[in-house]
Amino acid sequence: MKIIPVILAGGQGTRFWPVSRRKLPKQFLSISDDGKSLIRSTADRALKVASNGLLVVTTDPLRGLVSEHVPEAKVIVEPEPKNTAASIGLAAAYFKNLDDIMLVLPSDHVVENDDVFTALLKEAASLANTQPLLVTFGIKPTSPNTGYGYIRRGGAINGFDNAYFVRRFFEKPNLERAEDYVRSGDYLWNSGMFAWSARSILAAIEDELPSLHEGLIKIREAIDTPKEASVITQVFSEIENISIDFGVLEHVKNTAVIQASDFGWNDVGAWDSWAEYFEVDKAGNKIEGDAVTVESSGCIIKSKGRHVAVLGVKDLVVIETDDATLVCPRDRVQDVKKVVEVLNQKKREDLL
Repeated sequence: MKIIPVILAGGQGTRFWPVSRRKLPKQFLSISDDGKSLIRSTADRALKVASNGLLVVTTDPLRGLVSEHVPEAKVIVEPEPKNTAASIGLAAAYFKNLDDIMLVLPSDHVVENDDVFTALLKEAASLANTQPLLVTFGIKPTSPNTGYGYIRRGGAINGFDNAYFVRRFFEKPNLERAEDYVRSGDYLWNSGMFAWSARSILAAIEDELPSLHEGLIKIREAIDTPKEASVITQVFSEIENISIDFGVLEHVKNTAVIQASDFGWNDVGAWDSWAEYFEVDKAGNKIEGDAVTVESSGCIIKSKGRHVAVLGVKDLVVIETDDATLVCPRDRVQDVKKVVEVLNQKKREDLL
């Protein structure tokens, strides 16, 4: 069994504006004491199980950053972002042996216990190698989080300690439904990490997204020829923008989930997740940088330079950089990307 990790690194981290920008998205930033970027830490974990190097899928503007942070990776460039079904399919097209195991990892997750995580990666790869299953990683919920999709697990899979068949995938729920999921004990957060053979995922794409599969076959035939770049550009201009979850996993029957034991996982999906690594005061304010709170509680404050003071507020997010400041209610952190959308409309390239 050969394991080839595939790191998805084309995102712009729009929920982390104004810190995350087009020229330096979240995955190239560090939130750890060792100073490693998120993508560098992801690559280090991936290399512990890799049989023969790793692949990174990104966009052309980020190619240089990927090569700087992960110089040992083979970089696959998407001509335009078309979501995870296209990214994963493109990576699979580059597999010379389609029976090799593709381990798909987002570039911007945090893992605190590498040993536990590595064991789970190996178990997922072994499962995908012994059966033609599409394997995802499910995280046991610690709260009724509405920012994640959920997986309802089915029966246990013989011969594996943490593996279950999947009964159904669920999109991000409202709070009431998320609370029901957590109470039941049968639902897991969908982490966005996967393991499968390149052959299995290409077959699933062929069944569920035939136009994408047709394009991937054209790309595969053009690899290592003078037409490679132009064929990829042409295919990407025509394919659908859709996630692997919505386009494939929610429809096929051969899905499984590894119920992950606690390895300190954080997808760092919005400011409330990033703030888990800030200092916390007695009133539950999470602070990084030069800031003071007065009669305030539950706030998230990050200051890069200027002093920030908040008075008499609750559950507020204040993020200050050299050229911009974000202020929003804490329960709206998932909507920060809407600010980026407005800045795009206003053509504020200086702030993007």
